[in-house]
Amino acid sequence: MARCGVETCARWCPDLLVNRGLGVRVDRWWYCSRPCVEQMVRERLATGTPLAPGLPTVPPVRLGTLLAARGVCDSASLSRALEAQRESGMRLGEQLRAMGAVDRQAVLSALATQFGVRCLPAFDPASVRDAPGGLAPEAVRALRVAPISDPVANRVRVACPAPIPRRALAALRQLTDWALEVYLVTDEDWAAILEHYGADPRQSEPGPHPEFVYTTSLPDAAARIAAAVTRGRHTTVIEARWGDYAWIRVQGPGVLEDVCLALAEAPGQDTEEAPWPAVTTSR
Repeated sequence: MARCGVETCARWCPDLLVNRGLGVRVDRWWYCSRPCVEQMVRERLATGTPLAPGLPTVPPVRLGTLLAARGVCDSASLSRALEAQRESGMRLGEQLRAMGAVDRQAVLSALATQFGVRCLPAFDPASVRDAPGGLAPEAVRALRVAPISDPVANRVRVACPAPIPRRALAALRQLTDWALEVYLVTDEDWAAILEHYGADPRQSEPGPHPEFVYTTSLPDAAARIAAAVTRGRHTTVIEARWGDYAWIRVQGPGVLEDVCLALAEAPGQDTEEAPWPAVTTSR
């Protein structure tokens, strides 16, 4: 006999009927109905634990110190840039470039060292038009992380702008099981990635292009997950949480659905992390 995985539900079902498709299985647990699946999802989202950053932090080194140590910017230029920042509000690298004191590649290389990742000095936006890695454009925009290669032996190269979104990287790693090779790109190249990623999806890729719907509603997210579980009948649900955001992946025979939910406003977030909107994908 199978018992519904929701503690407050007292329903039991003979194994024979379960094997014939009555109810659904999620992570080896049996649920008698869609409402019970929705209750399970709501409880799970209410008790989840945020992920740790996906990349180790490195000892903080100021950008100006790095640029000066590399001999690409003198102290006088740095002093003028810091003074100008008070009026312009620009980041230091942007301010130095606007003044013509350094070029963008020097800033990119120093930022990569500062964040402990590699950098991508030259990037061809056309290389992401077929959406390598299979994410939808909205997911790339939300995460601020873009796959720039398809998985090879489960390793995937990803690009992102500064500052490095470490917890978004952790969520992506958790849900895909990819080993991520992170490359920093300039703001200009990141804008080009957002413009071109997935603009020309592969004709050979089966199924429709993933549809995204933004949501901040827990009941709506629970209903979408329950609907996906019901379609799959026997599925696995994986959750990755970043601050007050949760990303849940439902996968099983004939179903792969991601639900990214903004659980609440996130005041006082780490300035290294930019908040990403809640999105739902189906493919």
